[in-house]
Amino acid sequence: MKKTADWLARRDAALVLLRRLREVDQRVGVKNSRIAFDVALLFYEGSGAVPPTALSVDQIAALTGYSGPTVRLVLKRLMEGEVVATSRRVGKTQLYEMTAKGRTGFDGYVTAILEFNAG
Repeated sequence: MKKTADWLARRDAALVLLRRLREVDQRVGVKNSRIAFDVALLFYEGSGAVPPTALSVDQIAALTGYSGPTVRLVLKRLMEGEVVATSRRVGKTQLYEMTAKGRTGFDGYVTAILEFNAG
């Protein structure tokens, strides 16, 4: 398959986008961890709800397929990066939700993708 000049230009643009998205990951606190991204994305998807979606470790584990200990470790990292914070307790269950910083970071991620697709 011969690569056209247009294909090569789109490839270069895609590589620039990938680098921009990695920078967004760093700002958001995901630090290029696929698991952290998956967990944070769950919160981002529910952050437009009123009230924003709050999830427990068990709910996150069920939705992602990751173990409870893995989810707890990732939540700790996301909380250190101020992407996710504790929300409230329901009985003994702690719920977590995305912070404004996390939403802003993921908005930047979505904006970068939309700008790339428009180009």
